[in-house]
Amino acid sequence: MIDINEVKRVYSLANLKIKEEELEVMKDKFNTVLNFANSIMEVDTEGVEMLEMVSNHNSYLREDKVEDSIDRELALKNAKDKEYGYFRLKKVVE
Repeated sequence: MIDINEVKRVYSLANLKIKEEELEVMKDKFNTVLNFANSIMEVDTEGVEMLEMVSNHNSYLREDKVEDSIDRELALKNAKDKEYGYFRLKKVVE
């Protein structure tokens, strides 16, 4: 279960702002998704043959084309934190 402090932490890691009155709603949404994912993980798939349906997929791959990159200054223009011409991020994995 995710609590309100965890919602705040997720939003902080994503550099997003959330209003105090939206915290409870987001906590419920996160928990709904997690509960659904947990219910899928509980399904007994023992003895079920793996099925792949790649042939039904209608997504066509685009051809790779070499293009100029975005200008570094433009890319970093709205960065919350930057250093030495790169985005600087908080350490997430401990």
